[in-house]
Amino acid sequence: MKKNLSIVILILLALIVVTSCKAVENTIDNGVQDSGEVGQFIGDLIQAFVEEDHNGNTFSLDTLKGKVILLNISAMWCSPCRSEASELMEIYNTYKERGLEIVQCIYQDEEGNSSDQSDIQRWVKEFVLGFTVLTDPDKSLIDFFSFDGIPFNVIIGRDFVIRYRRSGFDKTAVINKIEELL
Repeated sequence: MKKNLSIVILILLALIVVTSCKAVENTIDNGVQDSGEVGQFIGDLIQAFVEEDHNGNTFSLDTLKGKVILLNISAMWCSPCRSEASELMEIYNTYKERGLEIVQCIYQDEEGNSSDQSDIQRWVKEFVLGFTVLTDPDKSLIDFFSFDGIPFNVIIGRDFVIRYRRSGFDKTAVINKIEELL
C-alpha cells in the first residue's frame, strides 16, 4: 500500500513539473519557431482582429503587418494597468521610429462594465496616449486569449508571430523583447 501511494505521489509530481514547464513555455519566448498555425501562444501566428478605436474608427490589426506590435489588455479599474499606461507611452515614444506600434484594449470601465467609446476617450485623454486604444464590447479579443491577470501583454513580431506573452508588466522584459525584434 505504501509503495502504491509513493508511485501515485511521484506521478502527480511529474505532472506538476510538466504542467509548470508548459506554462513557462507560453509566457517566455524560448526560441520557439513559427508553427504556421493561428493561435494565442508563443510561436503561433496572431489571429487578426477588428475592433473600434478611440476615434470611433474601425481598426484592423492587419494594418500593422511588418511592425513589431505590443498588444496590451487593461481595464480602467485596474491600478497596475493605470501605472503601466504612462510607461507604455514612454516605450512608444522611444521605439515608434524604429517600427514599434502599441495597441491597447481597455475592456472594462471603473465599475467593471464593458468599456465604451466615451471610456476609452477619457483613458486616452487622462494618460495623453499617442497610440491606438480599442474597446472590446463583445469581449471577442478578451475571450480569445487565456490569461490569468491584467495588465496582459503580447508582443508580436514583424512576421505576425507571437513572441512574448505575460500577465503583469515587466518593463525590462518588454523592452528587451522589443529591442530584440526591432
